Amino acid sequence: MISTRKLAGIGAAFAAAVVLFSAFAASASAQTPPYTAYGVGQTAGAKIAANIAGKACGGDATVDAQGNWKITIGTDAACAPKEGDTVSFSINGAAAAQTVKWTAGGAPADAAKGIALTAGAAAPAPAPAKTGDAGLLGSTGTSMALVLMMGIAAAALVAGARTATRER
Repeated sequence: MISTRKLAGIGAAFAAAVVLFSAFAASASAQTPPYTAYGVGQTAGAKIAANIAGKACGGDATVDAQGNWKITIGTDAACAPKEGDTVSFSINGAAAAQTVKWTAGGAPADAAKGIALTAGAAAPAPAPAKTGDAGLLGSTGTSMALVLMMGIAAAALVAGARTATRER
């Protein structure tokens, strides 16, 4: 009986350590993937640039001979993108009418053609919806893996407690 209690205690300590270390590992090693903007059908040699709130993101693209272009906008870009920011584009310095929302690991909705940029002033972006406290849970960066690990640890603690208190 004493050995069973010791094993349950060791199991509980191990489960707690896994939860704690997984929380630190998930936050320390997590890298936010960039948004990849691309398109087809532009004039070869044209310069495509992206910006957020008037600040250039850098990594401008030059349209190739087939009319293709691609810009990768990482979280370390000069425009400091955040989830939901509006990305505007320009063609040879003239504002394009199209915009997209920056999302981690995002890409254009039309995977085959990308963003079909056309010269012209962009329509003003609509004001963000009043959401109150909505979205605050997801803004902390809590991953589902962490939540799953905490659930497993809780189950291990309950099983360990039942094993330790079981009479033989």
